[in-house]
Amino acid sequence: MEEQELERQIRDYIKTIYNAEYEGLLKVKKENNFYIFTIGIPSYMTPTTITYEVASDDIFLRLIKEELKKINYMRIYFYKVVKNEEY
Repeated sequence: MEEQELERQIRDYIKTIYNAEYEGLLKVKKENNFYIFTIGIPSYMTPTTITYEVASDDIFLRLIKEELKKINYMRIYFYKVVKNEEY
């Protein structure tokens, strides 16, 4: 399966699980048995990256689907604090 097809399938999972369209950063990089999944949550500047070493696309997609169900990405809130030396 092509990387774009994997990304489309994951977007479909998000639509089904969260009942929402996800338009943000979502990338899959596939090299041999290594899959790198990147999603722009909490933001595109600090994305979440998950790496799997699995035997097939089907196993990878099953693991991603389980991850999306387990961790409710639609309810994650992160705040980045930057220290300002003037204060």
